[in-house]
Amino acid sequence: MNVYRITLTELNPADALRYLGLKNGLDDPAMAALYEKCTRALLPAIDARCVCRIFPWRDGVIEGCAYRPAGQSIREHLAGCDRVALIAATLGPCVDALIRRASLSGMAEAMMTDALASGAVEQVLDEAETLIFSSLPPSERTFRYSPGYGDLPLGGQKELLEVLDARKRIGVYVNESLLLSPLKSVTCLIGLGQNLPAASRKTCRGCTLDGKCIFRQNNTTCFREGGSNGYQNASQK
Repeated sequence: MNVYRITLTELNPADALRYLGLKNGLDDPAMAALYEKCTRALLPAIDARCVCRIFPWRDGVIEGCAYRPAGQSIREHLAGCDRVALIAATLGPCVDALIRRASLSGMAEAMMTDALASGAVEQVLDEAETLIFSSLPPSERTFRYSPGYGDLPLGGQKELLEVLDARKRIGVYVNESLLLSPLKSVTCLIGLGQNLPAASRKTCRGCTLDGKCIFRQNNTTCFREGGSNGYQNASQK
């Protein structure tokens, strides 16, 4: 079990714009000013931490682990893998408080802060993946797959977090509504192996939101185009 502290010194504007569905980027001066204001407030509020455990994966079962991921989609996602990494990451409770305060200043500031925080979680996970997998023997790995994707039950997050001892180690738990707390937190699974099938690459094909996705309506995706969507070498920095 490893716990990592991640420091973000800057935010990726493309992530926030993707979540907001803004097609013209920061060309509008008012939007650019709002982005800068929210970024300055968000960065010092982030207390990013991540916890990870890696288990053997055989015949659709995580060996030696109390968490049992259900559903066909996760089996397909981990096809060909021999290990699976369970990961939880968070920006910490101060970010939730910042978003609540931003809502008092207006909807635009709250939405920008929320979008920036959602993008920041992805940046934290990117950094965490580098730290986690750079110390392992070279192998391929799948993209991050979270409870709630496909038919992987959202309710399984409680058991996943218990396996990671996440409440004690990074302060993340599931509330009565099955939402993670702090809100800007993520749980995910990443498969590791050799010569993984093409199905493990992240695409829109087969998504349960096909035809009604707000990202596709804005000519984008919920993942970074050209980014860490497919295989990566698990020792690559």
